[in-house]
Amino acid sequence: MSSEPGEGDAILAEVRARIDALDDDLVDLLAQRFAAVAEAARLKRPHGIPPLTPRRFAAVLARVTARAGQRGLDPEAAQRIWETIHDEALRLEARVMAAAD
Repeated sequence: MSSEPGEGDAILAEVRARIDALDDDLVDLLAQRFAAVAEAARLKRPHGIPPLTPRRFAAVLARVTARAGQRGLDPEAAQRIWETIHDEALRLEARVMAAAD
């Protein structure tokens, strides 16, 4: 097996283009998700609802990991990804809530 730079580029061009397009879609979806998170933060603040609601996050993780398993994905990998997304969402919520002061 050779590891020359560029080797396999032609063979992988089509699948890499699909992956790149999917990456673009993921970024677009994350932007939409974080816009919704910011909206939730603006709604939470005047009602004294904290950024972290553990019961809601547990429900999200359960739903996401179940869906991941149904789609043939590793549920533990999906959980790690969603934990990272959730950490970023909490940071965003804190910024939005602080800006409202």
